[in-house]
Amino acid sequence: MSGWQSAPDNSGTECHTPADFCFSFPPFLFSLRRYPCVMRPNRGIFRLYPLVPLCVSLVLGIHLGFAFCASVDWLWLFGAFAAVLIVAFFVSRRPVLQSFLLLFSCALFGLWLAVLAERNVKMELPRGETSYEAVIVSEPVERGRTLRFDMIVASGPLAGRTVRASLLRDTVTCRYRSLQVGDGIKATSRFESPRNFYRSNFDYVTYLKGRGIVATTFIYYRNWRESVVSLSRLSVAQRAHISAVCCRHSLLQRFRALGLAGQDFAVVAAMSLGDKSGLSDDVVDAYSATGTSHVLALSGMHLSIIYALLSLLALGRRGGMVRECLLLFAIWAYVFLVGMAPSVLRSAIMITVYSVMGLTGRSRMSVNALAFAAIVLLVANPFVLYDIGFQLSFMAVAFIIVFSFVFGLVPYKYQQEHPVARCVWQVFAMSLLAQLGTAPLVAYYFGRLPVYSLLTNFVAVPAATVILYASAAALVLFAVPVVRTLVALLLSFVANGLNAVLLFVASLPCASIGGIRINLLQVVLAYIVIVCLLLLLRIFIRRREADVLRL
Repeated sequence: MSGWQSAPDNSGTECHTPADFCFSFPPFLFSLRRYPCVMRPNRGIFRLYPLVPLCVSLVLGIHLGFAFCASVDWLWLFGAFAAVLIVAFFVSRRPVLQSFLLLFSCALFGLWLAVLAERNVKMELPRGETSYEAVIVSEPVERGRTLRFDMIVASGPLAGRTVRASLLRDTVTCRYRSLQVGDGIKATSRFESPRNFYRSNFDYVTYLKGRGIVATTFIYYRNWRESVVSLSRLSVAQRAHISAVCCRHSLLQRFRALGLAGQDFAVVAAMSLGDKSGLSDDVVDAYSATGTSHVLALSGMHLSIIYALLSLLALGRRGGMVRECLLLFAIWAYVFLVGMAPSVLRSAIMITVYSVMGLTGRSRMSVNALAFAAIVLLVANPFVLYDIGFQLSFMAVAFIIVFSFVFGLVPYKYQQEHPVARCVWQVFAMSLLAQLGTAPLVAYYFGRLPVYSLLTNFVAVPAATVILYASAAALVLFAVPVVRTLVALLLSFVANGLNAVLLFVASLPCASIGGIRINLLQVVLAYIVIVCLLLLLRIFIRRREADVLRL
């Protein structure tokens, strides 16, 4: 239909349709009246960002699905979704009705996804003690008198399922010390359904479901032994996952071979390969109290640094599409290697969309890319909606994108004349927006807020960049003794210095405000207040710019 095209309006200016943007959508979506064949200028937020309302509808449907999954049949839901979608197709002459039917069908689709996901992880656990074989798929971590790890069961009633195990350590023979990722064990234990922690806002049960963990178990030290386990009953994806975690384990051993040890090794392993098993409670608390925990959890910052490094190594812009395909293949291989955490997947999807839109010459709409990443992750795994990393990552990026006008608080003319000041201000503003976007959630889940986070990020972010680049150099040039030694010294110096600075800041008076107890309603109200303040700031910036233009 001709309404999909650009055409001059009555004033002679050119109109742009959604097809000019990163993600196009039918012209009837969120229109308040019928459009003529020639579209008029359109500045509505739902026109510019059509995937945002779809994402909101999907989130609402998934939330309702988990709330009422016990009383709804998934077949009826799918039938209702298909029926509403068909009706929406046949009411094209009523654009408003069609728009709401599409959003309603998206909500029904989310409802169906949630019910189906809950049905897939819900299973009858065997009663009493059960004998089985399993493969360890996470780095074993000592917690008190136990050794904790995740394992994929390869035989028995739970074959093909992932279980979180706590193994009682034997302090006489110390057999547990030989266990590592990829090892097989033969054990006998009792499987139990996961339970939430007492008086905590953290939904531990849903967290485990999101990672495909269906049960927990406690293994007595006499009831296990190492064994060669057949993987024939596991899926191709599970075998690939086991290969990936084994590869990551071998890379971690290379870091140990560099001479890194203790918390220096733990910080490097967390920032470069996403392995946080070696971090001590003191270091984790220090990073949390100083508002720099995001540098320990792989996220968009880490992936952006890696993408920039790969782009430099790809010899500029030569190669075009081939170059971008190789870069994206390397990015997704890295994401698979580090365990595909929601925050890393979000960043990888956004980088992929950004790259593809750049190749096609279309506008790179970041809000649409963020919504698209959320939709992909939620469709693949609805439980990720309740993952803390998913929520924090998306809120931080959403605030940076939506409220980017904050960067104009310092006049752009001044920023152009002073490049160093511009870089410092951009880091500060980006950190400020990320902190504002995550502060209510951090207070809700962790009960405290960091005070010096805006200052500590000026140390943590450059240090994380150096660690990532040095880690890549160490792994690539591991066979060159001189380079390996120099890189090891650099990694040890930066990691040790970063830990020392953050531990010192965390020990300062009022480093963090603790004892915060808020509910979900207060979280929503806090976001409303923050958004209103930012909108007032936008008005101030616009008025100042208007005054400058008058002069």
